[in-house]
Amino acid sequence: MLEPKNTKVILCSPEGEANMGGAARTMSCFGVEELILVAPRHQPERTAKNWACHGLPVLEAAVQVPTLDEAVKDVNLIAGFTRRCGRSRHKLLSLPEFYRELASHPQPGKVALVFGNEESGLSNQEIEGCHRLVTIPSQGSLNLSHAVSLALYELFGRQQPVPGTRPKKLASPEQRKILIDVLSRYLGDMGYPPQRGTSLTKEMARFADIIDRAHLEEWEINYLGGMFKHLHVKYHEFKQKAEEATNKTEV
Repeated sequence: MLEPKNTKVILCSPEGEANMGGAARTMSCFGVEELILVAPRHQPERTAKNWACHGLPVLEAAVQVPTLDEAVKDVNLIAGFTRRCGRSRHKLLSLPEFYRELASHPQPGKVALVFGNEESGLSNQEIEGCHRLVTIPSQGSLNLSHAVSLALYELFGRQQPVPGTRPKKLASPEQRKILIDVLSRYLGDMGYPPQRGTSLTKEMARFADIIDRAHLEEWEINYLGGMFKHLHVKYHEFKQKAEEATNKTEV
């Protein structure tokens, strides 16, 4: 499984300061700290720092090198991101396919995510040095920093639990059966089903199948049980009032 600490983002000949800063900001969000700038066309100065925001430490620690070869000296797997395919190019992998490949590898080692410049993307020479080619399907070229964001989210963000959410706890078969038994008793008491050609047993078998396929959580089973109980109580209150009104009329 790939880890953020074993990942480096490489921008080849980036031109826009905003993209350099935006990439650093995204990297900071997903715990990736190593940013390499290969022959940047402009230096990451004030604009880049403004866009980096809380990712400023990543931007300030970015290393600049003249060639991609120098940037990947300590890398085990080089993944180039591109939209273009061709006979001389590797098979393009989707981001989910690339993630699954990395997830299935017990020790992928150091991985470099390589992105081309804003105007023309990766050159043929840069692509030749990549072990994998990854694409992000879209109707047009993505902004450089946006492409970095999508890649890092797919690799490190999608599988993470949302902070503050409780783990899902499915209701047990016993809890589901209790709900069915209680509901069956309530409905039978209320004279359900009214239509001919069926029975309460058949109706409850259908309902049990629905409950089983719904994969309900414990709180949902309790919620439904409480709702049915309330309806049952109200039914008897209404029935009692109706009987009292009938008795008064008869008197």
